[in-house]
Amino acid sequence: MIARDPLGLAAMVNDLRVRLDWREEAVALALIVAESAILYLYLGVILPEISPPYAAFPGWLIAVLLAVAYFVPRLLTELRLWGAHFEVMLALTLIASLLLALKVAAFPGMSWLSTGWLQGAIDGLILRPNPSVRPPWAIVAVVAYAWWRGRSRAEPMLETTYQMLRWGTVAAAGGLLLVLVASPSEAPIRDGMAGAVVIYFVAGLMAVGVARFRLEGLRSGAPLGPPWLATFAVPIAGIVIIAVLAAGIFSRSFLDTLLTALGPLLWLLGVVVRALVLLIALLAFLIIAPVLWLMERYGFGALPLLEHLPRAGNPLDQLDRFARQSLHVADPARYLIAGIVLTLVGSALIRYAYRRRRRWRAGALERRESVFAWEEAVGGLARPLLHVLRRARPRGDPLAALRGDPRWAHTVAIRETYIRLLRRGARAGLPRPDGATPAEHARRLAARFPTDADPIITITTHYEAARYQATPATPDAAAAVHAAWEALDQSQWDGDA
Repeated sequence: MIARDPLGLAAMVNDLRVRLDWREEAVALALIVAESAILYLYLGVILPEISPPYAAFPGWLIAVLLAVAYFVPRLLTELRLWGAHFEVMLALTLIASLLLALKVAAFPGMSWLSTGWLQGAIDGLILRPNPSVRPPWAIVAVVAYAWWRGRSRAEPMLETTYQMLRWGTVAAAGGLLLVLVASPSEAPIRDGMAGAVVIYFVAGLMAVGVARFRLEGLRSGAPLGPPWLATFAVPIAGIVIIAVLAAGIFSRSFLDTLLTALGPLLWLLGVVVRALVLLIALLAFLIIAPVLWLMERYGFGALPLLEHLPRAGNPLDQLDRFARQSLHVADPARYLIAGIVLTLVGSALIRYAYRRRRRWRAGALERRESVFAWEEAVGGLARPLLHVLRRARPRGDPLAALRGDPRWAHTVAIRETYIRLLRRGARAGLPRPDGATPAEHARRLAARFPTDADPIITITTHYEAARYQATPATPDAAAAVHAAWEALDQSQWDGDA
């Protein structure tokens, strides 16, 4: 018989469907999209193209890198791939994501089938002239950040979504201000600000909605119906409208007006910065001037290195040529250094991702217990001591209020007889348990001593009547209890002296 699934793919897929929750993964994806919108603003200023029109860093590439760096290690973990298999798969994914980022961000104009972009990336990594529009090492830093975030990302839960909206709004505002201050007026990143703000708010609220949808599903313990879908979709639609209105308000014209209004303040800050720079230069000159004066007055001889320096009157290109020759590093050494750095970075990221993630919500689900039961040990020592202290302490007479009244004499006699019954049962190893009624305790005694069942039941029945009734006990009841106790005295129980 030929197996229909020799590789076990069907079982693997079914296992993933059981272990993974689509709502949790949807929350994680929404958080990644929101973070990508924020990073788009910052990278659009920090890593634009080096030539006009200074195109912004591709936003979709940021989202893809963050998603791959998060979902691939998570998928490998759920598939229970560890050891060498995990490291190999992660290394291949890391290399593929780096090549994708280099091609899209550094060489967008070249064909995928051309080897020119790959050669240009290698030249850029060894700091040789290359046709890249962005520094390849900067792309490496972006990829490293994405993989670091994939491992350090918090659990996709409701509190995480609130933190994203809380702190992400501040980060988005800082990104908008950075775009307005640091980017040229014709930079494409200015046109993408409104879209980034809309995407951030929509993704952030979508994460909140799906997280609440998942939370309600866990509370109900069953799949949620269409009414819950409405409560999930309506807030998202509302936030989309609010985000679009906010994007319309914070348009380029409004922000330019705001920047113009803040112009005097920015000019004053520029003057202060220039004054600080001049002050630092003046202090440096005052420190170096005495040294130069001493060297000129007394002289220290010719240094071998100074003989190779261009003399006064030579053009500046000779000085530049001298610097390039002095700092020249052979290509093999450059390849070796670049390879070592990339290997170290990749190895650190793989090992960081391989390290087992701390259990989410460990503090809320686990119960810590000491190996040594201190409570039982201390209680075991304290209970006998307290028992001795209680025995040494004089107890009050519970029947003192009834003894002086002759009308309650029979009631006192019945209750004293029942107390003697309890003491005799305790000596026999059957004390009355806490919370047990007199009738329940009487049945336990009767089961232990069946020959004395009738006297035990008689004493208990008259005791319950005398103990809880509002009138004194009758002489006949007291006589019946006394006769029952006389009958018990004829038998021998365990513990009787």
